[in-house]
Amino acid sequence: MHRPVPILLLSIVIALATSGYAPQIASAQAPADLEAQLAEYVEIQEALAADDLEEARTQLEEFARITDGETLTLAEAALQAGDIEELRARFKPLSESLVSLELPQGFARAYCPMYDNGASWVQRDGPVRNPFYGAVMLSCGVVDAAAGAHMDHGPKHGGTVFMAPDSFHHIEGTYPEPGVFRLYATDNYRDPVDISTWTGRAVTEEAYDEKTDEFIEVEVFDLFASPDGAFLEALIPQGSVPAEVTAKVIFEEDFPAERFDFIFAELTVEDAPGAVTGSTLGDAPAAVPLAQRILPDIPADAGQIATEIVSRSQQIAEMIGRGAFTEIFIPALQAKELALALQDHGSELPVGDRNQVRIAVRHLVRAAYLLDWYGDLGNKNDVDSAYGVFGTAVVTIGTIYDTPGTPGTP
Repeated sequence: MHRPVPILLLSIVIALATSGYAPQIASAQAPADLEAQLAEYVEIQEALAADDLEEARTQLEEFARITDGETLTLAEAALQAGDIEELRARFKPLSESLVSLELPQGFARAYCPMYDNGASWVQRDGPVRNPFYGAVMLSCGVVDAAAGAHMDHGPKHGGTVFMAPDSFHHIEGTYPEPGVFRLYATDNYRDPVDISTWTGRAVTEEAYDEKTDEFIEVEVFDLFASPDGAFLEALIPQGSVPAEVTAKVIFEEDFPAERFDFIFAELTVEDAPGAVTGSTLGDAPAAVPLAQRILPDIPADAGQIATEIVSRSQQIAEMIGRGAFTEIFIPALQAKELALALQDHGSELPVGDRNQVRIAVRHLVRAAYLLDWYGDLGNKNDVDSAYGVFGTAVVTIGTIYDTPGTPGTP
């Protein structure tokens, strides 16, 4: 079952890539009291993100008392809003008057391409908190990454690392001894995060309910914070390896739990040197972009292209089976390139087959992007759902080209 937020986030990535969006930092002289104004402004932003109209108005009044000029005019206009949606609309120009300034440390620009043809705001450096959508799409948007952010995705404790949906926290699951599951968190610079206020549970067995289209938890164990807030831990009676543990973690009170699926083929080792969670790309020069390093060789023959697509699908299935979700982006994106190349051979097929392949390629390309995204998030349900679409498209292609190894064919 798909969750809406990751799809929206994927749309954001595509929208940003195609729009050429880049935050513009003006050279205008910032007012001497900018930090105080931003601190009050952020209170408005956070109130709107929390869908709290009265608090937003209260903080807006405070902001109006300490600002002047254009921002005062915009703040006074926002105070005339009759409801929260009108206030959000008037908050947009107020925000735009501030995002162009050079921000003090601790503040960051954020951008959402979905709201009113794109909207920017200032927030505290951290997870996206969208003031224009609130709880409906709280994490819709991207935060400017400062130098050094998101450069390290390797494990710190010998476990498996996933990116949280808030695009800020890195989540690492470990299984250091039988029956002991630990979860660590770091920020976008990979510095440890105090998670003593986080709550959650470790699920080792679920049952699918066809009537509700939901998974029901069968075996559940609470996650408890360590005394120093360094990790969450669940003790699982009679635990052994291999082990499958689904961590459902609540970062903040009243927020939904985020799901991370871990599969441990063996016990994790804290001081494992050079442990990695993704595929090793060899000794390719660092100057060559990753997208170029993983480009597949495209065969000249359409049948051979189909064979390569089926092979990539088999690789993805094997990776999903062992929980290597962060590795599936390589065969998924390679299959996408192969499928796009296959379209160039459409004239070689009868019209009916040609149309089926064209539709299958469209579904495969979209599913490949979703597999890339969901793999980083570590949510097996979403990975399985995306692979269902991907696999169906591969079967269509493999059947038309009579490709050996195609599921459901001799």
